[in-house]
Amino acid sequence: MKANKLALMIGLSVSGALGTIPANAALQEAGAAAPAAEENLLERVEVTGSRIKRIDLEGVAPVQVISAVDIEASGLNTITEVLQTSTANSGVNFTADGSYVESASSVNLRGMGVNRTLILVNGRRQASFPTAYGGSTNFTDVSDIPASAVERIEILTGGASAIYGSDAIGGVVNIILKKGYEGSELDVRYTAPEQGGYEQTDIAFSQGFTTEKSNTMVMVEYKKVEELLNRDRDFLYSPEYYTNEDGELAWGNGPDHTDSPSSTAAYLRDYDEVFGESRNYASEAVCNDILGKGAVYLPEQSYECYYDSDATEGVLPADERINLVVNTEYELNAEWTLFGSLQSSYKTSDRFKTDKGIGEDIYMDSVDGRLAYTPEGMDDYHRFQVRRRFVDFPGERMYKSTVQKYALTAGASGLVFDDYDLDISWTSGLNLYDRKKYHMVNGAALLDMITFDPNDTASDKWYPLDKLTDEQAARIMDVSVTDSEATINQFMATLSGDLMEGFAGPIAFASSFEWASESYDDSQDEDTVSGGLLGQGGTNGGGDRQRSAVALELAIPLLDSAGGQSLELSTAARYDHYNDDSSVGGAFTPQVGLMYHPYEDMLIRGSWGKSFRAPDMHRLYAGDTLGFGAADLTLDTGEVIEDPYDSYSAGNLDLEEEKGDYWNLGLVWTPTDDIEMTLDVWEIELRGAVRSVSNREIIDDPNYNMTGSYTGCNQFSGLGYIYTVDDGITNLLCMRKGPINAAFESTRGIDAKFSKDFDLGEFGMLDFSLETSYVAEKLYQEYEGGEVEDATELFYTPKLKANSSVSWHKDAYTVNLSYFYTGKAKGNDYFEYPDGTEERAYDTLDAYKTINLNASYEFAWDGRVTLGVNNVTDELPPLFHEYNVYRNSFPYHADWLGYDVIGRTVYLRYKHNL
Repeated sequence: MKANKLALMIGLSVSGALGTIPANAALQEAGAAAPAAEENLLERVEVTGSRIKRIDLEGVAPVQVISAVDIEASGLNTITEVLQTSTANSGVNFTADGSYVESASSVNLRGMGVNRTLILVNGRRQASFPTAYGGSTNFTDVSDIPASAVERIEILTGGASAIYGSDAIGGVVNIILKKGYEGSELDVRYTAPEQGGYEQTDIAFSQGFTTEKSNTMVMVEYKKVEELLNRDRDFLYSPEYYTNEDGELAWGNGPDHTDSPSSTAAYLRDYDEVFGESRNYASEAVCNDILGKGAVYLPEQSYECYYDSDATEGVLPADERINLVVNTEYELNAEWTLFGSLQSSYKTSDRFKTDKGIGEDIYMDSVDGRLAYTPEGMDDYHRFQVRRRFVDFPGERMYKSTVQKYALTAGASGLVFDDYDLDISWTSGLNLYDRKKYHMVNGAALLDMITFDPNDTASDKWYPLDKLTDEQAARIMDVSVTDSEATINQFMATLSGDLMEGFAGPIAFASSFEWASESYDDSQDEDTVSGGLLGQGGTNGGGDRQRSAVALELAIPLLDSAGGQSLELSTAARYDHYNDDSSVGGAFTPQVGLMYHPYEDMLIRGSWGKSFRAPDMHRLYAGDTLGFGAADLTLDTGEVIEDPYDSYSAGNLDLEEEKGDYWNLGLVWTPTDDIEMTLDVWEIELRGAVRSVSNREIIDDPNYNMTGSYTGCNQFSGLGYIYTVDDGITNLLCMRKGPINAAFESTRGIDAKFSKDFDLGEFGMLDFSLETSYVAEKLYQEYEGGEVEDATELFYTPKLKANSSVSWHKDAYTVNLSYFYTGKAKGNDYFEYPDGTEERAYDTLDAYKTINLNASYEFAWDGRVTLGVNNVTDELPPLFHEYNVYRNSFPYHADWLGYDVIGRTVYLRYKHNL
């Protein structure tokens, strides 16, 4: 590769996955300082994927670089959005959807799992998010890193366990914060969606402090985001009344208005008719009185009184946060520099939830009248079923959370023995997470207050078809509390330089030692964990582990670079030892790669290595978890209702480490100074992958059917489910899940990139970039000898993802156009046809395409104003097939793929250098 051009690309960080401003544009922006910058940038620097400092940007494995310039040109507002649109980020992701962790976001490189992507900040690990996603998966939150503080993001798209150790199976995301900052900058942005809701205000102020021997950058950011509710989007909420095929009045939401309202509304069944009729339906007047605007009265349907559970549900939470980033360096002398950094974040989130509902069976001892949720200990009993939505609880139902993050790094770098670079550092991190779920129902308090006799007029009793008084509501309302923390302490030392003179040039090396201690404590209140709050499950978990590692990396030239040809062998080896309660122990991971330059402008590269990952701590240490799910149950009338069931799970200390292999083979070609092309083929294979088996996989496997062997899922360990018969209808009583070491998981594909700069003379400069990633297959086998499944054929994993950008700039004007493409996604689901028949069939989601457009003008007083439109065409997520059962099942789209439900947004941004 041409050294000057590559060095400039490293130093100015303008080559990236979004590709909006290539190197020559950055030089133009730098103005008269460009020649000096070019001369200084020829020094060696460390690029993600290797600890050996190099002049070349390219290494044996491909690295995407997204600069601060790229981020601004793309129109994207957060690091979460930037990483979500990366072509290497595929498979199941989650953003601040609040399903389990409000305002936290993940990255899933190569679709290998959010827990198998290593997240670094300034090359150092971060404490994990204190609460596991989905109650099982540990991950690193990327939503608390302010975009204004980021200098660049480097994404290594492949395994790197030999360099970084565990977690780097899918790849590495290294977020590098700004340093060496001079002057001050004010950055203000206001974003408003066209359809309303989710308005955002961002204010960031950066200040550099420079002395003869030191430089310090301080950045403070304030961000406020309004909530987005279902009712803010017609795509998510457009219900209507209609007459069904039986001529009955019906009500439905969804694309075809057939998503039924909730039957958990206002209904009481007295099975033995102890106090009158067996079925007690709320009248229209009572239904409207209890449920208010959420009432849906359908007198010809099974339960008559229903509830519109979509009206008040939140899609994205309200979020308010403040971030502080400090980076500092102090030059001790000509050879040694002290450095330090502080990153802290405090954010609160309010997730709006639909009103709490319960669907409970309650048993009455026929002798003493004692009430309980099971008939255990009763010789003779009466059974009652209560379905009730507590709209009459005062105020709005809300999940409120607070997240705090503190990360501190201190270290020194310099020369030892005159020729070798030594970098030593200590990093400490603390993450705190507090969440309160309001409007929960205390089961014991409800039993103490409820009566099934409509004529019971005692002041301390409540009949379910009566409206709650404020005093009664206060007696049974409760709060589910999560109070969690995670910590990391890490020491790192890296020694690098030229080891010796080889026959074709100096042999470079990097040796490193690491020690780390991690811990987490995921705690919930006793009522939540024990199931004392109706319909609310939870888990406690906690543990710690220590890790020590040594690594060695060599870069060995095999051909003299004279004449334009060169050949370099890259090798690395690492040993990690874990000290925890699992059987993982130690793991050795090697890596080997070749870089061949047949010509000055062409690079052929390839690498192979082994990877490993220790199981998530929560998958090891999670306590017994009681949760609640719901399955579709078809009644004799043909109506489909939600059938609740209990869900149990726990950690597994017998889990073994995941082991894998990866390889890549690539070509980089720069035929001219303004054209660059890359092509890489890759594969990642993982054996013993730790995962939780899905509900569908458990139910579809008869080996897990424990019906007849046990009467409850709390009576056995491992995986399984139990069916029960209720009024002649078979339904799901309970299910037990847990983590296992799966047999096999792999993915392979091909990446390509093309970029070109056009000099338009007096009309300015035009830069074009196209980047794409194609997943040929994503395979999974649950157990040895089991069926091998392809997620790209069965589970809606898109095969193709691409980004493209065009940037025009002249004098003070800049226009940027970014295009983001997610290809078609194929899956296999149940189809229900108009004649009533059902079968499994294949469905294909349409490709999803969004366009961002913005224009900037730079004033003479060092101010720049930008007006932008994101999702210009107001693209909505693709729908499932009209016969697919998920088409009219909320949220009506494959929400795990990161589709945009916000719609078209307009933003105004102003930056001023003071």
